[in-house]
Amino acid sequence: MKMIPVHHIPMRPEYNSPFAAGYLVEGGRLLFFSGCGPLPSYHKHPHDPVEEAQWFAGDFRDQCERTFANIRLILKAAGGDWPNMLKLNIYLTDMSQQNILNEISARTFDPRHPPARTLVAVPELAHPNMMLEIEGVAAVPIPPAGPRATRPTRKKTAVRKAAKKRVAVRRKAQAMTALV
Repeated sequence: MKMIPVHHIPMRPEYNSPFAAGYLVEGGRLLFFSGCGPLPSYHKHPHDPVEEAQWFAGDFRDQCERTFANIRLILKAAGGDWPNMLKLNIYLTDMSQQNILNEISARTFDPRHPPARTLVAVPELAHPNMMLEIEGVAAVPIPPAGPRATRPTRKKTAVRKAAKKRVAVRRKAQAMTALV
């Protein structure tokens, strides 16, 4: 699989950009993942108040770290990891936390190939204590094919035809001998 960053101008080190303008993908599968936050993707409904307190405990940094950990679980389940990430849509309830997000992103993604991203400020998310939510797209490798039947080559086909012809000639000879 090949993931090619698209830059309309050369990326310079002084830009220190936390995102790429876009990506082209060749020979992979696209993974679209739902919005992730600090809570597990699958959890009880209605929420258990004890578990809920743990999910939203701590500050923005804590919630951001848990959110990235939850995203990685989905990437791994699909056969990918951070280098496979193409695009993130990030929703923050407090845009002043952007530098912490950028710090965690810089530690998570290769600075030469960060994913494309959109950052949006929102007044509230699915839970009043939730500070961020991230959805995205990744390109994961096509898994290797398992054992499967292959078409015989021309040589194998020719050998089989010759063997069948010998068997037919032998049977015809045996039939003629039986008549005499």
